[in-house]
Amino acid sequence: MAKTVVIGGGAAGLFAGCFLKKAGAGFVILERNEECGKKLLITGHGRCNITNNKEPRILSSGYHEASRFVYPALRRFTPEDCMDFITGELGLKLKTEENDRVFPVSDKASDVRDRMVSYIGRDNILTGFCCAFVTADENGFTVTSEDGRKVTAGNLILAAGGKSYPMTGSDGSGFALASSMGHTIVAPRPALAMIPSDDEIVTRLSGVTVRDVVLSLFVNGKKTASTSGDLLFTHKGLSGPAAMELAREIPHRIDGDVHICADFARDVTDQVLLTKMAEHSRSLFVNVTADFVPRSLAEMICTDTTSKCSDVSASVRKDVLRRLREYRFEITKVPDMASAYCTRGGVDLSEIDRKTYGSRIVPNLYIVGENTDVDGISGGYNLAFAAGSSYLAVSSIVG
Repeated sequence: MAKTVVIGGGAAGLFAGCFLKKAGAGFVILERNEECGKKLLITGHGRCNITNNKEPRILSSGYHEASRFVYPALRRFTPEDCMDFITGELGLKLKTEENDRVFPVSDKASDVRDRMVSYIGRDNILTGFCCAFVTADENGFTVTSEDGRKVTAGNLILAAGGKSYPMTGSDGSGFALASSMGHTIVAPRPALAMIPSDDEIVTRLSGVTVRDVVLSLFVNGKKTASTSGDLLFTHKGLSGPAAMELAREIPHRIDGDVHICADFARDVTDQVLLTKMAEHSRSLFVNVTADFVPRSLAEMICTDTTSKCSDVSASVRKDVLRRLREYRFEITKVPDMASAYCTRGGVDLSEIDRKTYGSRIVPNLYIVGENTDVDGISGGYNLAFAAGSSYLAVSSIVG
């Protein structure tokens, strides 16, 4: 009988294993796949944005409704602590890039995963163990696999992930296990996902990025959310940080008018555009517009690409300005959970002690990472939470 069993060998489970190993505690990680960290391998586009080196109070603001809940985890195991652990214990060199994002110097997510697995030790990891159900009694927990194997332990850390990217093993089974033990599950929905769109601009500008865009979501005439950042057009929809962070706000079901208003040039007013046109009166109007947005987007926004600035009427100018500042994307499909990087929803936070990540319902059960109703913005936030929540759970277990 192990002291602790960890269900899930993803980011949170591997961090928990590392902390248990450092503490000298007996444990075993149960991973349903034949290898750990499959989802970790795709983070940061395969580079593994392992954390974000912001001060915890600032970092916590990136977790939407859960910002207050996650703060103790980020304060107890700070991004600096995480970096020190990875460099000092795992021996992996790191670098900090734009917006405080932290990556391994090698730019290989596999290096992070492999170092964690090596540190934990293969003897402490049981792969190919697909958990069917968990029973709890006064002696602890018994985890039974689909093929009938059993593992017992005094403590259980549930780190089975969310429901996004199910091909990596993150298929919502962790929610089912938590529910079977009496926990309430907030309905899962995609977060950090591409937003589908059939707009002509989307299909024709696939691969084009527009910097510093403001996106606002409107549902039946009411503005419900807003984000800002880079916007990437893909052949299927809107991606990049601004769109992906807005995806969690798209309704479960499209019922009525749902659209996104894009401000491609927030600093451009009618006076700014008039002044620019006057300075370049003999230039093509589309060329002046391209000073504010990528050329390919300017050509889509300016329906007339042959007129000089001096020949453009006030109505045409104002129409182009409106399209620059208030371009409307109709939303007819919800983001796809299968390709979302993170899950919004999970175990209700009111049922978890934010100082220990212990269950308020089942003694000696701990619920961490994406198994909880916590999702952060892009840029290392979700891995920072995986590390911090696992650290508090292990700290509670080992005293």
